[in-house]
Amino acid sequence: MIKLAMTTIGVLGIAMVVAAKLPAAEAGASSSQVAQVGTMSVARATHQATLLASGQLLITGGCTGRCDASLASVERYDPATRSFHPVAPMNKPRNSHSAITLPDGRILIAGGWVNRDVTASAEIFDPAAGRFTNAASMAAARAAAIAARLSDGRVLLTGGVTSELDPLASAEIFDPATSRFAAVGPMLTARVGHAAVTLADGRGLLVGGRQVRRGETLRSAEIFDPATGRFQVTGQMATPRHKHAAIRLADGRVLVIGGSDARDGRGRYRSTELYDPATGKFSPGADMNSQRFKLTDAIAILPSGSVLVAGGAAQFELYQPAKRAFVTLAGSLDGSREFATASLLPNGDVLVLGGYDEQIRTSAAAWLVPRAALQAASATSSLTATVATTGWRIR
Repeated sequence: MIKLAMTTIGVLGIAMVVAAKLPAAEAGASSSQVAQVGTMSVARATHQATLLASGQLLITGGCTGRCDASLASVERYDPATRSFHPVAPMNKPRNSHSAITLPDGRILIAGGWVNRDVTASAEIFDPAAGRFTNAASMAAARAAAIAARLSDGRVLLTGGVTSELDPLASAEIFDPATSRFAAVGPMLTARVGHAAVTLADGRGLLVGGRQVRRGETLRSAEIFDPATGRFQVTGQMATPRHKHAAIRLADGRVLVIGGSDARDGRGRYRSTELYDPATGKFSPGADMNSQRFKLTDAIAILPSGSVLVAGGAAQFELYQPAKRAFVTLAGSLDGSREFATASLLPNGDVLVLGGYDEQIRTSAAAWLVPRAALQAASATSSLTATVATTGWRIR
């Protein structure tokens, strides 16, 4: 089969970043080292980490053990002390739920797996009160939905699965003004394991995913228009992918990262693609140095415009849009860290939390990628990199 792909050029050089796995007490020893900074109170994957107005990070739910139990537990990370502190639990244990900041600083928590069942319930965390209160339920029970905050402050939730693992084509919007959900759409295609990004013009882009029972991985993408509440078709990716990530770059284009084909872990990708809203088309991006999937929440865009990719593999990589290249930071995590989270902190550091390894063993580990390390990598042109040039490759 012939696919549009990328030719990669390896550029060998000397890494400017020194990585070390240090105990929490030693983590501050060097501002240029990637380091472990202690552990959460419990091992988690498929959790959410959401930045509060205070600059602290709220970590909610997830699965623990071998992802055989959902968590109601919540904790916060304080960047000033590099420490975790308990928070009142959610009203329901949840994993693969949605968590997103509302315009007033509260956090919306919606859906997810409650052990073996999918829920339509939602709750809101009030940072001032430090507790969760129940909110109106969603129009549909859904887990592994993708949430995106629209430019008007409303929250779009799309797709996901039912308790029977049927993918959903339904979508809905949470309105903070009324604290209620309302159905929109539906989507053109039922999707789970997709990615969603709010474009600069306020529309929402949905990319890829999978039809679980049919075993079909999707190349298709669609656009949600908040003005009409409808979805419309847009260009297709060159490669079908699910459990990937997507992020909007400073120039308005969207970088789609990694994922896998229908073989799941045996079909994971190094490849990326770029979506241009001006043309509605995808084009090849740079290859990463590592194959990655299950990294939806483990990427972060930096103030420089570079993108840190932290999940789905043991290495950290930095995408530099101006060079159309990935550089690998020296050192590695203690595993592939699938379904981990990566969060940009107010001081420019990035905190990577939890995830599980290829044996689905969840982790409580927290890793800090300091701003100095990211700046050093961004400034270095001699690090190992891959650069994309358009071409055809037979696979």
